[in-house]
Amino acid sequence: MATRYIIALVILLAVIVGLQMSGVFRIAGNIYREWSLMNVERGDVEALKWSREYLDSDEIQIRAAAAASIGRIGQADQATLTDLIQKVDNDVARVASSAAWSLGHIELMGPEGDRTAYQSDVVAALIRGLSHQDKEVRRYAAYALSNYGMRGIDASPAIPALVGKLKDKGMGYMAARALGEMGARESAADIAVLLEGEDETYQYEAGVALAKLQPLPEEIQAQLDRLLKAHDDIRRAVEIEVADYQTAGTKQPVKK
Repeated sequence: MATRYIIALVILLAVIVGLQMSGVFRIAGNIYREWSLMNVERGDVEALKWSREYLDSDEIQIRAAAAASIGRIGQADQATLTDLIQKVDNDVARVASSAAWSLGHIELMGPEGDRTAYQSDVVAALIRGLSHQDKEVRRYAAYALSNYGMRGIDASPAIPALVGKLKDKGMGYMAARALGEMGARESAADIAVLLEGEDETYQYEAGVALAKLQPLPEEIQAQLDRLLKAHDDIRRAVEIEVADYQTAGTKQPVKK
Protein backbone atom coordinates (compact mmCIF):
# COMPACT_ATOMS: atom_id res chain seq x y z
CA MET A 1 0.00 0.00 0.00
CA ALA A 2 2.79 2.41 0.94
CA THR A 3 4.52 1.64 -2.35
CA ARG A 4 1.39 2.62 -4.27
CA TYR A 5 1.22 5.98 -2.44
CA ILE A 6 4.88 6.63 -3.17
CA ILE A 7 4.40 5.81 -6.85
CA ALA A 8 1.32 8.08 -7.00
CA LEU A 9 3.26 10.89 -5.33
CA VAL A 10 6.15 10.51 -7.76
CA ILE A 11 3.72 10.60 -10.71
CA LEU A 12 2.03 13.71 -9.29
CA LEU A 13 5.37 15.46 -8.83
CA ALA A 14 6.36 14.50 -12.37
CA VAL A 15 3.13 15.98 -13.69
CA ILE A 16 3.68 19.22 -11.74
CA VAL A 17 7.26 19.51 -12.99
CA GLY A 18 6.06 18.82 -16.53
CA LEU A 19 3.43 21.53 -16.28
CA GLN A 20 6.00 23.98 -14.97
CA MET A 21 8.39 23.17 -17.77
CA SER A 22 5.64 23.54 -20.37
CA GLY A 23 4.76 27.01 -19.10
CA VAL A 24 1.17 26.16 -18.16
CA PHE A 25 1.48 27.76 -14.71
CA ARG A 26 3.05 30.88 -16.21
CA ILE A 27 0.25 31.16 -18.77
CA ALA A 28 -2.40 30.63 -16.10
CA GLY A 29 -0.76 33.28 -13.91
CA ASN A 30 -0.68 35.75 -16.79
CA ILE A 31 -4.35 35.13 -17.55
CA TYR A 32 -5.26 35.79 -13.91
CA ARG A 33 -3.13 38.96 -13.72
CA GLU A 34 -4.57 40.28 -16.97
CA TRP A 35 -8.12 39.56 -15.80
CA SER A 36 -7.46 41.30 -12.48
CA LEU A 37 -6.03 44.38 -14.20
CA MET A 38 -8.95 44.56 -16.61
CA ASN A 39 -11.41 44.52 -13.73
CA VAL A 40 -10.11 47.30 -11.49
CA GLU A 41 -12.79 49.71 -10.34
CA ARG A 42 -12.98 53.40 -11.13
CA GLY A 43 -11.52 55.46 -8.31
CA ASP A 44 -9.59 52.54 -6.80
CA VAL A 45 -6.40 54.54 -6.29
CA GLU A 46 -5.00 51.85 -4.01
CA ALA A 47 -4.62 49.67 -7.12
CA LEU A 48 -2.41 52.24 -8.85
CA LYS A 49 0.82 50.97 -7.31
CA TRP A 50 0.02 47.46 -8.48
CA SER A 51 -0.94 48.65 -11.98
CA ARG A 52 2.19 50.77 -12.29
CA GLU A 53 4.43 47.87 -11.30
CA TYR A 54 2.98 45.73 -14.09
CA LEU A 55 3.79 48.41 -16.66
CA ASP A 56 7.28 46.92 -16.56
CA SER A 57 6.18 43.31 -17.03
CA ASP A 58 8.05 41.15 -19.53
CA GLU A 59 4.69 40.13 -21.00
CA ILE A 60 3.17 42.47 -23.59
CA GLN A 61 -0.43 41.61 -22.69
CA ILE A 62 0.23 42.37 -19.03
CA ARG A 63 1.80 45.76 -19.81
CA ALA A 64 -1.16 46.59 -22.06
CA ALA A 65 -3.67 45.56 -19.39
CA ALA A 66 -1.77 47.55 -16.75
CA ALA A 67 -1.81 50.67 -18.94
CA ALA A 68 -5.55 50.32 -19.57
CA SER A 69 -6.26 49.69 -15.88
CA ILE A 70 -4.89 53.11 -14.96
CA GLY A 71 -7.39 54.73 -17.31
CA ARG A 72 -10.19 52.72 -15.71
CA ILE A 73 -9.14 53.94 -12.29
CA GLY A 74 -9.31 57.45 -13.73
CA GLN A 75 -6.71 59.05 -11.47
CA ALA A 76 -2.95 58.97 -11.35
CA ASP A 77 0.01 60.77 -9.85
CA GLN A 78 2.55 62.65 -11.95
CA ALA A 79 5.01 59.73 -12.00
CA THR A 80 2.40 57.33 -13.33
CA LEU A 81 1.35 59.81 -16.02
CA THR A 82 4.98 60.10 -17.05
CA ASP A 83 5.19 56.31 -17.29
CA LEU A 84 2.12 56.20 -19.56
CA ILE A 85 3.55 58.91 -21.81
CA GLN A 86 6.75 56.88 -22.12
CA LYS A 87 4.67 53.85 -23.09
CA VAL A 88 2.98 55.81 -25.88
CA ASP A 89 6.38 56.94 -27.13
CA ASN A 90 8.47 53.82 -26.74
CA ASP A 91 6.53 50.59 -26.21
CA VAL A 92 5.07 48.17 -28.75
CA ALA A 93 1.81 49.13 -30.46
CA ARG A 94 -0.48 47.08 -28.22
CA VAL A 95 0.87 48.75 -25.09
CA ALA A 96 1.16 52.21 -26.67
CA SER A 97 -2.49 52.15 -27.80
CA SER A 98 -3.67 51.16 -24.31
CA ALA A 99 -1.57 53.92 -22.77
CA ALA A 100 -2.98 56.49 -25.23
CA TRP A 101 -6.53 55.40 -24.38
CA SER A 102 -5.82 55.78 -20.67
CA LEU A 103 -4.36 59.26 -21.04
CA GLY A 104 -7.73 60.47 -22.25
CA HIS A 105 -9.46 59.30 -19.07
CA ILE A 106 -7.07 60.31 -16.30
CA GLU A 107 -7.18 63.19 -13.84
CA LEU A 108 -4.15 64.21 -11.82
CA MET A 109 -4.60 63.13 -8.20
CA GLY A 110 -5.30 65.70 -5.51
CA PRO A 111 -3.23 68.88 -5.36
CA GLU A 112 -0.17 67.25 -6.91
CA GLY A 113 1.48 69.15 -9.75
CA ASP A 114 0.25 71.78 -12.20
CA ARG A 115 -2.87 70.61 -14.04
CA THR A 116 -2.24 72.86 -17.00
CA ALA A 117 1.30 71.53 -17.28
CA TYR A 118 0.29 67.87 -17.07
CA GLN A 119 -2.47 68.35 -19.63
CA SER A 120 -0.01 70.02 -22.00
CA ASP A 121 2.37 67.09 -21.59
CA VAL A 122 -0.44 64.63 -22.33
CA VAL A 123 -1.60 66.55 -25.40
CA ALA A 124 1.96 66.66 -26.70
CA ALA A 125 2.28 62.89 -26.24
CA LEU A 126 -1.02 62.27 -28.02
CA ILE A 127 0.06 64.47 -30.93
CA ARG A 128 3.12 62.26 -31.26
CA GLY A 129 0.81 59.25 -31.06
CA LEU A 130 -1.12 60.55 -34.08
CA SER A 131 2.04 59.97 -36.14
CA HIS A 132 2.64 56.43 -34.89
CA GLN A 133 3.13 53.81 -37.60
CA ASP A 134 0.39 51.63 -36.08
CA LYS A 135 -3.18 52.71 -36.87
CA GLU A 136 -4.52 51.56 -33.49
CA VAL A 137 -2.12 53.85 -31.65
CA ARG A 138 -3.15 56.71 -33.94
CA ARG A 139 -6.84 55.90 -33.42
CA TYR A 140 -6.61 55.78 -29.64
CA ALA A 141 -4.55 58.97 -29.56
CA ALA A 142 -7.37 60.72 -31.48
CA TYR A 143 -9.94 59.09 -29.19
CA ALA A 144 -8.13 60.41 -26.12
CA LEU A 145 -8.08 63.90 -27.63
CA SER A 146 -11.83 63.64 -28.26
CA ASN A 147 -12.24 62.85 -24.56
CA TYR A 148 -10.22 65.95 -23.71
CA GLY A 149 -12.65 67.92 -25.86
CA MET A 150 -15.68 66.43 -24.08
CA ARG A 151 -14.10 67.25 -20.74
CA GLY A 152 -13.51 70.86 -21.75
CA ILE A 153 -9.72 70.56 -21.58
CA ASP A 154 -7.76 72.68 -24.02
CA ALA A 155 -6.22 70.38 -26.63
CA SER A 156 -6.08 73.01 -29.39
CA PRO A 157 -2.38 72.41 -30.16
CA ALA A 158 -3.52 69.05 -31.61
CA ILE A 159 -5.90 70.59 -34.17
CA PRO A 160 -3.40 70.81 -37.08
CA ALA A 161 -2.29 67.22 -36.53
CA LEU A 162 -5.89 65.99 -36.35
CA VAL A 163 -6.80 67.83 -39.56
CA GLY A 164 -3.81 66.18 -41.19
CA LYS A 165 -5.19 62.76 -40.21
CA LEU A 166 -8.75 63.20 -41.52
CA LYS A 167 -7.94 61.24 -44.67
CA ASP A 168 -6.13 58.50 -42.76
CA LYS A 169 -7.99 55.33 -43.82
CA GLY A 170 -7.24 53.69 -40.49
CA MET A 171 -8.55 56.36 -38.10
CA GLY A 172 -9.57 59.55 -39.91
CA TYR A 173 -13.12 59.21 -38.64
CA MET A 174 -11.81 59.43 -35.07
CA ALA A 175 -9.89 62.58 -35.96
CA ALA A 176 -13.19 64.08 -37.16
CA ARG A 177 -14.84 63.13 -33.87
CA ALA A 178 -12.04 64.74 -31.88
CA LEU A 179 -12.24 67.97 -33.87
CA GLY A 180 -15.99 68.11 -33.29
CA GLU A 181 -15.66 67.52 -29.56
CA MET A 182 -12.96 70.19 -29.36
CA GLY A 183 -15.15 72.75 -31.10
CA ALA A 184 -12.55 73.31 -33.83
CA ARG A 185 -14.69 75.39 -36.20
CA GLU A 186 -11.65 76.27 -38.30
CA SER A 187 -11.53 72.61 -39.39
CA ALA A 188 -15.12 72.50 -40.71
CA ALA A 189 -14.16 72.68 -44.40
CA ASP A 190 -11.67 69.83 -43.97
CA ILE A 191 -14.21 67.68 -42.13
CA ALA A 192 -16.88 68.41 -44.77
CA VAL A 193 -14.75 66.66 -47.41
CA LEU A 194 -15.53 63.38 -45.63
CA LEU A 195 -19.27 63.86 -46.24
CA GLU A 196 -18.77 63.22 -49.94
CA GLY A 197 -16.95 59.91 -49.46
CA GLU A 198 -18.43 56.43 -49.63
CA ASP A 199 -17.40 55.24 -46.17
CA GLU A 200 -20.47 55.51 -43.92
CA THR A 201 -18.39 55.51 -40.75
CA TYR A 202 -16.54 58.58 -41.95
CA GLN A 203 -19.78 60.24 -43.07
CA TYR A 204 -21.36 59.49 -39.69
CA GLU A 205 -18.52 60.94 -37.62
CA ALA A 206 -18.08 63.91 -39.95
CA GLY A 207 -21.81 64.67 -39.85
CA VAL A 208 -22.00 64.59 -36.07
CA ALA A 209 -18.79 66.61 -35.76
CA LEU A 210 -20.07 69.33 -38.10
CA ALA A 211 -23.37 69.51 -36.22
CA LYS A 212 -21.32 70.34 -33.12
CA LEU A 213 -19.49 73.12 -34.98
CA GLN A 214 -22.54 75.30 -35.65
CA PRO A 215 -22.89 77.83 -37.13
CA LEU A 216 -21.38 76.68 -40.42
CA PRO A 217 -20.68 78.45 -43.71
CA GLU A 218 -23.67 78.15 -46.09
CA GLU A 219 -22.02 75.68 -48.48
CA ILE A 220 -20.98 73.32 -45.70
CA GLN A 221 -24.37 73.61 -44.03
CA ALA A 222 -26.00 72.62 -47.33
CA GLN A 223 -23.72 69.57 -47.55
CA LEU A 224 -24.65 68.55 -44.03
CA ASP A 225 -28.37 69.02 -44.69
CA ARG A 226 -28.17 66.77 -47.74
CA LEU A 227 -26.40 64.09 -45.73
CA LEU A 228 -28.94 64.20 -42.90
CA LYS A 229 -31.81 64.03 -45.37
CA ALA A 230 -30.32 60.95 -47.04
CA HIS A 231 -29.21 59.09 -43.88
CA ASP A 232 -31.76 58.69 -41.08
CA ASP A 233 -29.22 57.03 -38.79
CA ILE A 234 -26.87 60.01 -38.96
CA ARG A 235 -29.77 62.44 -38.49
CA ARG A 236 -30.90 60.54 -35.37
CA ALA A 237 -27.35 60.55 -34.02
CA VAL A 238 -27.14 64.31 -34.51
CA GLU A 239 -30.47 64.80 -32.74
CA ILE A 240 -29.25 62.71 -29.80
CA GLU A 241 -25.75 64.12 -29.47
CA VAL A 242 -26.50 67.74 -30.35
CA ALA A 243 -29.68 68.56 -28.46
CA ASP A 244 -29.84 72.15 -29.68
CA TYR A 245 -29.12 71.35 -33.33
CA GLN A 246 -31.32 73.41 -35.62
CA THR A 247 -33.08 71.53 -38.40
CA ALA A 248 -32.95 72.65 -42.02
CA GLY A 249 -34.77 75.93 -42.61
CA THR A 250 -34.26 77.27 -39.08
CA LYS A 251 -30.49 77.66 -39.04
CA GLN A 252 -28.62 80.91 -39.35
CA PRO A 253 -25.53 79.94 -41.38
CA VAL A 254 -22.34 81.92 -41.39
CA LYS A 255 -22.06 84.29 -44.33
CA LYS A 256 -18.92 83.93 -46.39
